[in-house]
Amino acid sequence: MAFSNADKSKHGRSAQDSLAAILNRCYDAGYLEQVIPEYRAGIDGFNDKQFFAPFLIVFKDGARWALFTATSMRTDRIKGHQWDAFNLKRIDPKITRVYMVYPDGIEEKIEKEFIRKNQKYADKIEYSMIDAIVSQNDISDLIEAYAIKDKSFGQTKDIQGKGYEDRVADILSFQQNLEKWKTDDITATGMHYDIFKNIVECFGLDKTATASIKATSDKKQIGVLPSGGNPKTDVLVSVTFTDGSSKHYTISCKRSSARQVSVHEYSADIFADVLDKENSSLRELLNLFQKAGNMRDFGTENAEKLTQELSPYFEKLTKWVLGGHGGAGNPDTQFANYILVYDDNSGSSSIHSIEQFVRRLIDDGASGNFGTPFHWTYPSKKRGKKIQLKLKCNV
Repeated sequence: MAFSNADKSKHGRSAQDSLAAILNRCYDAGYLEQVIPEYRAGIDGFNDKQFFAPFLIVFKDGARWALFTATSMRTDRIKGHQWDAFNLKRIDPKITRVYMVYPDGIEEKIEKEFIRKNQKYADKIEYSMIDAIVSQNDISDLIEAYAIKDKSFGQTKDIQGKGYEDRVADILSFQQNLEKWKTDDITATGMHYDIFKNIVECFGLDKTATASIKATSDKKQIGVLPSGGNPKTDVLVSVTFTDGSSKHYTISCKRSSARQVSVHEYSADIFADVLDKENSSLRELLNLFQKAGNMRDFGTENAEKLTQELSPYFEKLTKWVLGGHGGAGNPDTQFANYILVYDDNSGSSSIHSIEQFVRRLIDDGASGNFGTPFHWTYPSKKRGKKIQLKLKCNV
């Protein structure tokens, strides 16, 4: 689609505004020491503002990255960025990386052009002082990965999980995303717009009837369960409609690069209370598994019995495990009605309603233990005290 010069300018500013919002989130998360917009530098004895990058980011270890934005694969523009990148690195050795960032959710043809050019750099077909051409999602992950590179495995997983929840809340609250969706403004790039669009469409929102969207990942606002534990809701979304009414939408975020991710951890008696308080056989078998902690020690005969006892509760168990439904808590804000899955390996995400997700698991058949989709085990150092359930990440 052809842009006027005014539209091109507006499109470029939109991309920079979106990247600024991403960088500010990274700063708020503690990943960055400083974000410097419109960074300029020069060679001694010459114009000290000759070379330019829309953003310079500074990490806590002193490393600096220069970032450019692009909305189309214009050769003249890229050559200008290359010249700036060459000289910025020459002037300041602390500038260790330079990235060119394009918006998520852009036209597929344009995205493929960026990917092809980046591959030429990676394969050393073309010499480049720009380290890589990446998407908004990629730069978010790259900044996060560098900032936490010295953390332990457990700390890394905790930070990445919370970081993604914050990212989703910011995506849904970003005003430009809402305006782009409502008006189909081709000059607006949005911030991680593809994720925003997938989520609001999964919610079934009508763009003509939606006035505002605000979201939070703040645990203080979402609240804790009566037990003191965390609810299944990771992101609480508040939508206000044009008729003045409002509604909450609740999302559970699952982010992992592992084959399986832990999704549930409770005592055997709580399992029994939620599924069927009156089923003494089910309660006894659940406690026996809790004591054993694994399939081998639990035994084949007990496994067959528990499989039979659990069979009527498949949907109830799955909705409780993934969304908290049927357990303790506030159904309006603390039970997750949507599941958002993010694969660190591919950088891709998908969202499903809890009903869609459970139906998919049912249709796929049991891939875990006891006729369920879950792998049953025990949490570290809590054998005999709690049962932990894990789920394959490729569902």
